Order: sequence, then structure tokens, then C-alpha cells
Amino acid sequence: MNDSPPFSSGSAPSAPRRLWRSLEELQDAPDLQAWLDAEFPNIARAGSMDRRSWLRLVGASLALAGLPACSGEGAVGDPPLLSPPEHLPGHVPGTPLFVATSLELAGLGRGVLVKTQEGRPFKIEGNPLHPASLGATDVWAQAEVLSLYDPDRSRTPLQQGAERTWEDAERLLATMRTELAFGRGKGWRFLLPQTASPTLDRLVAAMRQGFPEARWHRPAPLAPSGAQAGAISAFGRAVDLVPDLTQADLVLTLGGDIFLFEPGHIRLAADWQARRRNREKPLPRLVAVESTPSLAGARADQRIPLRPRLVEGFAHALWAGLAQNAVPAEAHPAVATLLAELRRAGPRAVVLAGREQPAAVHALALAINAHLGAFGTTVHAIEPVVAPTPPEEDLPALAEAITAGEVSGLVILGANPAYDAPADLDFGRLVRRVPLSVHLGFGRDETAAASTWHLPKCHPLESFGDLRAFDGIVGFRQPACVRLVPSLSPEELLANLLGQAPDGRELLAATWAEQWGADFDIRFTRALEDGVVEGSAAPRIPVALRPDWSPAPRPPLPPAELDILFSLDPSLWDGSYANNAWLQELPKPLTKQVWGNAALIAPETAAARGLSTGDLIEVIAGERRVAAPVWLLPGHAPDTVTLPLGYGRESAGAVGWRVGFDAYLLRTAADPWITSGTLTPLGSQVELISTQHHHALPGHAVFRIVSADRPDAGGPPAKLPSLYPEWRYEGHAWGMSIDLDACIGCNACVIACQAENNVMVVGPEEVARGREMHWLRIDRYHGGAPENPDTFFQPVLCMHCEKAPCEVVCPVNATVHSAEGLNDMVYNRCVGTRTCSNNCPYKVRRFNFFDYSSAELAPPDDALNPHVTIRERGVMEKCTYCIQRIWTARTQANVENRPIRDGEIVTACQQACPTQAFRFGDVNDENSAVSRLKREPRDYAMLGELNTQPRTTYLARIAPTGENGG
Repeated sequence: MNDSPPFSSGSAPSAPRRLWRSLEELQDAPDLQAWLDAEFPNIARAGSMDRRSWLRLVGASLALAGLPACSGEGAVGDPPLLSPPEHLPGHVPGTPLFVATSLELAGLGRGVLVKTQEGRPFKIEGNPLHPASLGATDVWAQAEVLSLYDPDRSRTPLQQGAERTWEDAERLLATMRTELAFGRGKGWRFLLPQTASPTLDRLVAAMRQGFPEARWHRPAPLAPSGAQAGAISAFGRAVDLVPDLTQADLVLTLGGDIFLFEPGHIRLAADWQARRRNREKPLPRLVAVESTPSLAGARADQRIPLRPRLVEGFAHALWAGLAQNAVPAEAHPAVATLLAELRRAGPRAVVLAGREQPAAVHALALAINAHLGAFGTTVHAIEPVVAPTPPEEDLPALAEAITAGEVSGLVILGANPAYDAPADLDFGRLVRRVPLSVHLGFGRDETAAASTWHLPKCHPLESFGDLRAFDGIVGFRQPACVRLVPSLSPEELLANLLGQAPDGRELLAATWAEQWGADFDIRFTRALEDGVVEGSAAPRIPVALRPDWSPAPRPPLPPAELDILFSLDPSLWDGSYANNAWLQELPKPLTKQVWGNAALIAPETAAARGLSTGDLIEVIAGERRVAAPVWLLPGHAPDTVTLPLGYGRESAGAVGWRVGFDAYLLRTAADPWITSGTLTPLGSQVELISTQHHHALPGHAVFRIVSADRPDAGGPPAKLPSLYPEWRYEGHAWGMSIDLDACIGCNACVIACQAENNVMVVGPEEVARGREMHWLRIDRYHGGAPENPDTFFQPVLCMHCEKAPCEVVCPVNATVHSAEGLNDMVYNRCVGTRTCSNNCPYKVRRFNFFDYSSAELAPPDDALNPHVTIRERGVMEKCTYCIQRIWTARTQANVENRPIRDGEIVTACQQACPTQAFRFGDVNDENSAVSRLKREPRDYAMLGELNTQPRTTYLARIAPTGENGG
């Protein structure tokens, strides 16, 4: 199908390797060719739009449906009292203000800056002072703005599902205080998620002291529990690991995804790319042993797909080869080569086990690191940031107590165990058995429906608190706006039960006043402004392998038809973001699926069972079963099925209700991550929505890769004749460089662009028609055999061509060239002929087929960037290089009577990227960072042979020395 594949190998273009987006493309499926030939695929087949469904999805995700504005009627609490940044003499009304705060993910903090306008948040950036983010973000941090304005958030207390007043809730809390004091807490249980908050820990300690008969449960259903158990086995104590990938010559991962799901993933991605950019040293090596393809596996120099049950044996073989020079005869063929690499790298190697791996694999990884001398160089040990949960405080212990009738009162703070607890506990049923259960939650979720009382929980952007990051450093959480609805934070609820004033700021201050003493005022104000508590990082602790440690003997593996692996979802995480339409419509990095999940299996496994993508199967584990559609994922381990968590919600809100299937139904307390089972075809099929074939660029060499020792990507094509006159730009000429060697496909740039530019959600029916509105997409290519292909990511946005094909065909001059070389869109001129889209070779222009931002559906100003125009129905949209940021920088430079500095303008995609794959600036300035990058041998223009002279160019992906084409 592709006579000229979308790939070239830089300095060896005579032997390009074919890249493909899907198995259908690899097999030259005729139906797919018809799809690609269509200008707007699926329109005729899709039929008319279900407008009611679209209203439900888009309206519920964006319209505030009566929520009060931050400064409007119904807002409660006081706005944050913040000092302006030191470099500003004072805050000027009408200009944005950044508030430093911390956002939680899996109990750990990530430092962010919240951009606010007149007291309302509308954009989130990374905090460059925070070591967990270094100024970058992930998709979940970006999406918190939309979650803040969720119309399905709880607005009033509920009793047995009926609305009550806050006076009723206060009487409830007063009764609880009395009962707790009377019986010293006897019969009461408190359940809250594991979180690394010093203030919350202080309040829990006070509760334990004041009500010693009460019992506390801090389960973490998705925590890497095997990591702590493995550390206790290997070192005799629980520790957390802080990798330093800037020092690593070799990184070996055993499961997990260090660029997406592991603690500190933003920092790990940044450090890995910083090490690759260090040209004074040879390129580092990344080797990924995994069952499910991951972002780390996609960027790995070597990827080894293994069934989950075989990973422990692989780690055993490595340990035996290093410590005993005795590699088992049945060891994987890759072990011998990898052993040589580990010995060569020595202390500059590091082995990291994923959160889903059992304790034995974590212990072996720690032992290998200790044997190599990696501790102190590529990895450091610290005290656990989140204390391990003892058995008497886990969920099975609570379930046993409820079953025995020992629980008269249950308080659940911010958790949703009725949805994500192990299925064998049937926790929703257990909650209903408790005489009085009180749930504090952001929305009316599954646990709220099972509880006697439900109290609204405030959003993190509305409350005070603190959070430790993966390395132990503390970041303060503070409100970026007043509370949109009356609500409580977990800290405030506990303070209320202790008889203290539920003032979040005072509770936070009390925690740190005890430590800082006379310096409190200065340090507290500084921590609020910076978002980081100086000097709070956890100290490194020495560790040593126990002298008597040896790997636990491996029991014989029982026969199993399939291994079942549970995984976090790259869009919805654990289901906490199910009601966020930005994330529901975000194409997953590897499958490009949206609005749902699927059971992921290897192509060869599917072939053996006669399955194809979209076939419905029943996955059976013991006595539990769940129906799910199949997705054939290249590179997936054979005889394994991966079930992404976070879908199938019954009480998530209008957006997330019953989207996808619920994999938690198979997850048990004994086997929370890996189990075994079977699958049975159900004989029917569903259509899965994916964007992997949308906006495809077949027939062109658009992705290039070079070897480290021959970095020439071919450069720009020879200058071709043109009917356009040459134009000299006297002032600025804006351009961008995108480093394909840095892109990890994490999607942070996609969501950042959506939040910055008010890009609308269109819903699953419209995406199925190829009408998604994302201004920035990440094309994903595979190369090689589908059993274990190489994977490549390429961000694609408007190229801002100097000789733009879109401009000459517009009949109303709506797409025009600016005096600084931007390809601008004049929205109020556009009449929707779509000729510009037809003439765009990069397929980056989007058309408003429906009035996605009409008065009926549009969110109020509180949910949108006030500096970006809202587009109506019937106009083209596309990347503008964040022109609003260009004008902001120009205005500030004019006020200060100076030129715009290099690096002063940072686009939304550039700011969000953890690996700094994007660079924007003035190409007229020979000394600018973007100009220097465009002079590198790796620089090339996508479709440069068309002579469009794009202002956006790419740096080719680097393959290891001596290899070509990955």
C-alpha cells in the first residue's frame, strides 16, 4: 500500500524501512485503503449524529450547569492571601497570576503553577522549582482544571441519597464528635487513601490519641506493595528508591512504565532525556522487559516481551549470572548479552521493577543494584514517603470487622472502595451493612451511593494542605480560587471531629509552626510562593544486602492458559478521571483508542483463537468473569491479556457513566496485579473508536531516524523554484523545532494545547467520523515484525509554512500570512469551504462541523482561557503557535522598552513537555536556541520535497551507534 513508506533512515535513504500504524495497514487491508482515500472517513457509514448523546457528553463535561463563579453568588471561603512574585512590584488587575500548589497522584505530590485570571484558574503548568515536575506536567495535572468545574461534583450533603442542608451535616458531625468521645472511638473505623501529607498525618495522629479505640485503615489498592515487601526481604527494612537517570549508562526495567506510571515519572523522563543529550558521553542504553507495551518500551534500545509469570525467572537468571556466574540452562536468550552489559556498566547501571511486580522481583532488582554498586550513583534509598500499611489496617481487615459486626460507624475520606476495592470483598455491600457510614467525596460515586451520608469534598485547587513528592520533598497545596460550592477537605473534616476550627490554612500553618519556630512567618510565606518547602527532601540512607539473603526458591509454575495483567490506564489512571471529557477523548499513546478500554492481547495469541480487534470475549479468572472487546496490540506478550482499569463506572457522572468495561470485577485481594485465567469468544463484535488511521500521511517519508555516528538526516531539500516571491522578515520570524529523539508519546502536550486554546470535545460519535478537534496530534508508527516491533512517536501540528498551500485556495482570505511568518486564521472571515484543509498536506486543520461552542453548550468564562478566541460552528481551527503568548511577551517587552528575549515565549506544548522535545523562538536570531537546533545535522522538514518551507522542522530520532533504522 505504501510504495514510499512514511520513514527514512537519514543518511541511508536508499534502504528505508517500512513503518505502519496498525496491523490492518501492515496487511494492506482493502477496507483500510478506502478509509485513507476518503477525505472525511466514516461520514456516510456513521449516519446522522445522535445530538442528545452529544449534548450529554459535551455539555456535562464543560457546562457548569449553574455552578457559581469563583467570585459569584454561592462562593464560600476566602480567596488565598498570597504575596505577588518578587520580580513584580504588584499584581496588575486584568493580568494573570500564578499560584504555586501541589497536585496528588497515587498519594504523591507534583508541583504545579496554576494560572488564574481575576480569581479563577484556567491553566496549569509545571513548577520549575519542584523536583518532581521541573516545570513540566502530565495529562492528569493538565486535566485538573476541567475537573474543578465538573458540573457533576457534589454540591450538597446527602442522606440516603436525599439532599440535606449543611446545618443537617453540622448536626451529624456534632453527633459523631459526641459518640467518638463517649466511647473513646470504640466501634468506629476510618478509611482514607494512602497519602504523603504531613498535615494529614498530624491530624490522624491526634485522632488516634484522642480516640484510641478507633481503628484506621489506609489501603492503597494500586500502590506498588511488592516494592516494600521486596525491600524488607533484601535489606531488612522498607525503603523507597529515588533513581538518578542522569548518571545511568544502562537502565533495565522489569515491568512497569517509568515514563508514565511509576512514582516520579515526570522527573524520570526528564532525567533520561537529559542523559541522552549529554554528548560528552556515549548514548545510554534502555532495556525494557515487559508484558504490555509501554512508553518506556517504545523508547527502549532493546525490548523483551515476556509473560508476567516469566519475569521472575528472568530476574533470577540475571542474579545467578552476576552473583554466582551460573546462568540457568533454561534462561532467556537475552540474559547472556544483558549480563555482559550490566557488568560493563557496573555502578552506572540501574534495575527498576514495576509497581505490578511481586515482592520476589523487587527483591531481585534491589539485590542486583546492590551487587553492581548502583546505590549512591544511579539510585538512592530513602525512608518510605508513604508508610507501608500493616495487615491490620488493610481493606481485608476492615471487611472482616464489618462482617463480624464490630463496626458501628465508618468514615471514608476521599476514597472509593465500592469501585476499586478487591472484587472478592464486595465492599459496596459491606458499607451498606454499617449502621452509620459517612463518605467525603468529590462526586456522587459508587461509595457515596452505598453510604448513609455523603459530604462534598473540595477540589485540590480550592484547599490548603501539603504533599510529599516521590523523593520526599514537601510542596504546599493552596487554593487558586474560592470554593465554588460549600465543601470540606479531609483535613478540615478531621479537625472538625477533633473540635478544632476547620480552617485549612491554620491547620497547615500549625503543622509547620512546630518545626520552624521563630522563622515560621518568613519560611511559611516563602513556601507558599515557591510551592516547595526548602530543605525538606528526604535524606539518603545507606542500605546493604542482608548477609543471609538469597532468592526465594521459585515454586513450579502451575499450568495456565492465560496470564491476566491489570494495568493503570494512560488516560483515566485508576478511574478517578472517568468524568473528565478531555481525558476520555485523549487518544491513548499506543492504541490511539478513545472513549473506552479494551482487553489487550498479542496478535499471535489472537490468531491462535481466531480473534480480531473488536471481537467480544469473556475473560474468566476463577469464578469471576467480565465481558470485554479485544484489541490486538503489536508487541504484547503472548498468552497474556492486559485489562486496563478505570472504566465501567456506574456512578461517575454524565461523561464517565458506563464507558468501557470494569476490570476491577476480576481483581482480588490475593492477586491484585497478576493472575491467571481463560478467555472465551462471545461471537459478537463492537466497534472500538480509535484515531490511529485518522489524518494518516501515507506515501511520504515523514519520519526519519539516524545513527549516532552518522547524524545527517538529509537536511532540507535543494531549493526548488516557486511562484511565491521571497520575503525578508525585518523583525521576528517565529519557528519551532521538535526533537523526535526526545518525544516519549506521553500526550502532555496534547492536553496542554487543548486547555490553552479552548479546543472543544466532540464526543465518541464525532471522533468515529474522524472529526476530533485536537490541534496537536501524536502520530504513532511501528516498524518491524508485529511480535516485537519498534515504536516511534511524532508530534504533528500546523507547520506554519512559508509557502503555505492553504493560503492560496481560501476564497475569503481567512487563512493569511503574518508579518512574522505565522499562518494565521481570521475566524470571522471563514465561511467553511474547507478548501484550505483539502490543500494541507499535513492534515492539521480542524473544522467545526457542529456548534461545539454554541451558547447552549458553551462553558462560561470560568472554564476557558480568556486570552483565546472561542470559535463558532463552520470555521477552520488549527495551531497558532500560541499567538496569545507571543502578544503577551511583545506587550511586556514594549512596556519595559526592550526586545523580546530568546526563550521568553514558551508555547503550551513546549511548557508541558517533560523531555523538552519542543523548542520555539525567533529563527531570524542566529543565536536563538531554535536557530541552533535547525542548524544541527539531524534537522529536516516533513514533506520538505513539497517546497512548502515549513517553519516547524524536526530533529531525527537517534538510533544506537552502528544501527540504522532502530
